[in-house]
Amino acid sequence: MKKAVLAILLFLAAGFIDLRPIDLSSLQRETISVYVKGAVKNPGKIQLERYACEQDAINEAVPLANADLSGINPLTVLKDKDCINIPEKKEEETAKISINAGTLEDLCQLTGIGEGTAEKIIAYRNEHGLFQSIEELKKVSGIGEAKYAKIQDQICL
Repeated sequence: MKKAVLAILLFLAAGFIDLRPIDLSSLQRETISVYVKGAVKNPGKIQLERYACEQDAINEAVPLANADLSGINPLTVLKDKDCINIPEKKEEETAKISINAGTLEDLCQLTGIGEGTAEKIIAYRNEHGLFQSIEELKKVSGIGEAKYAKIQDQICL
């Protein structure tokens, strides 16, 4: 008897249940919000279409001349609430010239070092072996404290 009553109640309840499929597209947003900061003209929250990529966000934010975009993958698809940081370019450090391996032309690029002094550095290196410290360069004829002070930041072993 209980089973029959339960079956009747389920049959009646089924008539009141809406069995149509739910339309999920109405629940999805058509836009996303991303935050862009760093070396851009227009930092802050940006509204983009769903499935937009990083390049779209960068274009909206307008990168500055000193923006370093080398670490950004412009094809990365963004999602809602993503944050993009555009760093500034770092000043490139000039390469140091090796006093142990530098050629005549390399050594002539040093401040105040001409061809004659560069030849003396190479001759000293050939005669005494590789320099053990950059201060040892002061033992080369023609390189005193003043000239050494000018080039010490430009050289390495």
